[in-house]
Parts: sequence; C-alpha cells; structure tokens
Amino acid sequence: MAKAKVYFVKLSELNKIKSLLPEFPAPLGIKVHFGEEGNVTYLPAGYVKEIAGMVKNPVLVECNVLYKSPRSQATTHKKLAREHGFDFAEIDILDGELGDDVDAIKIKGEFFKECFLGKGLAKYKSLLVISHFKGHISSGFGGAIKNLSMGLAGRRGKLALHAFIKHQVKPEKCSACGACIANCPVGAIAFDNSGKAKINTDKCISCSKCISVCPTGAISIPWGEKDVNVFRKRLAEYALAGVLGREAFYINFLINITEKCDCANEEMSPMTSDIGLLASPDPVAIDQASYDLVIKQCKDFEKQNGDAQLEHGAKIGLGTRDYELINA
Repeated sequence: MAKAKVYFVKLSELNKIKSLLPEFPAPLGIKVHFGEEGNVTYLPAGYVKEIAGMVKNPVLVECNVLYKSPRSQATTHKKLAREHGFDFAEIDILDGELGDDVDAIKIKGEFFKECFLGKGLAKYKSLLVISHFKGHISSGFGGAIKNLSMGLAGRRGKLALHAFIKHQVKPEKCSACGACIANCPVGAIAFDNSGKAKINTDKCISCSKCISVCPTGAISIPWGEKDVNVFRKRLAEYALAGVLGREAFYINFLINITEKCDCANEEMSPMTSDIGLLASPDPVAIDQASYDLVIKQCKDFEKQNGDAQLEHGAKIGLGTRDYELINA
C-alpha cells in the first residue's frame, strides 16, 4: 500500500481545510464528540462550526454512551451538546433515545463477525470525522479510530467492545423503583427475595438499556476485558464497520491534549501545548501521525501508546501506518 497523505494545518489557518475536503456524496454526517458534563478540554464547538460551514447541509452525528450520564439518552445528550456550543447545526443521535436502536453490520474480523452500530448511520453516505486527539485509559489514545468505533457503536456494541460478562446490580444502590424491569426488552430483570432488582444473565442480551434508565446508578458496567490490546484491536474492527460502503475523511485536532478522554467528567490540565490539526482520507495514518507529533513534543505521552489500534487497523484494511506528512 502506498503512503497515505496526511496534511498539517496550523490552528490559525483553519480555512485551508476547505481545499482539502473531498466532494462528499449526500447526505453527510459530521461525527463529533460533544464533551462530557464537567469536562472543559473537549474540542471547542467553534472549530467544528467553522468546518461545518465548508460543507452543504451539515448534520452532527453521535451515539449515546454506555455509562450513566446526560449523554446516555438522546434528549439530554442534545441538550448538553447545545450547552457546549454545538447549536449551529442539526444533531442526530444515531442509536435512538436510549441507545438501543442498532443495525448489525457484518464484517470478517478476528473478533467480530457483526458490529452493532447506531441504526441512523444507514442514511448517511458520507462521514466527516472530526476528532480531538488525546489520551485514554483503555485505548491508549483516542483519535479517528476511536471516534469511529466507540462513537458509532450503539449501547450493545459498546458493551461488546468493552467486556464479555453480563451486567450486575449493586443491591446497596438499588431503590427498587422497577425502571430497569419495565424497560428490559427481554424480561431478564426481576425483584429477588430481598426486594432488589436482579439480572438473569442467561436471558440478558447486553443491550445496556437498564444502565440508561436506572436513576441511582445501581447497575454496573461489566469491565471484564483485561487485555487492553484485545480491546484496542476490537476498536479497529468497529471502525471498519463504520466506514463500510461510505466516503469518509478525517480531521484530528491536536489541542488540549490530556491524559484522559473527553468522557471524563472532570477538569484536566493539558500535558503539552497545542500543536495544530491534521487532515487525511486515512484513519490509521492520521492517528499514527498524531501520536508521532505529540510524543515528539511530549515524551510523557509515550505511555499513551495505542499501537494495537494502528497495527490491527492496517492488518484488516482500515488504512496504513505509512504516511507522508505535508504542510498544507
């Protein structure tokens, strides 16, 4: 495979992005991350707004999160997004109000034969994936690949990426309100002899709807996967499912580079000064170039190595790690 072209653009010259963008088949979805409540280092909406103004009929697309958050339901997810400044375009939460509207996308992966992505993704022929490059506890770093994979996965897909075991109820937190029982699509939850909710793991399909509707956070996410490299390879396979059959282009912002991701509901200090942004038609190459540029400026970021994402992404045909860095 030939080297991928990755373009470097200074923050002060963001207008140069327009000449790099391809002709997108309509409709186009702009994949973004709106930032968690309490986080202040997510990608500022102003940058996304400027890029959105370079394309026709921009729609901001995203999926709900797996954990308890305003971003776990579409209504409050959109409200938070607008509070964070993403009020300049239509917002489409692809996996529905509670994250359980998914399509099974078939792939020939090492770990997955089908990936559960937000059902609404099917209507978009093109994706402009705008990512904030930063660290992440499990994936090493989060860039284009993670934005595509975790970001387009519905609740069932997110769980498949993260873990192999079923949900668990923490009895001490359960208020016995019955919300999880009423909303379980397969009748896998009932009250036990102590009056607390209990999940029948034989019936549970890991859709994670119960996590979303529980008002007390009593249902825990089963973080069962201990091999982070397996998790990182899985991300690459879900990313591949997200771009199958559609045009895609990628922009990574190398600013506010923190140790944790934008899902952390806390204020964090950047590990290094802002670098600029990269643009490329290749998600593997742009993440490789992003990591290389960050560690050149900040050696501490080497501990955020997400090499398995890149290695597996290249192996399955998502992209190439070989790139040519070009000043736009």
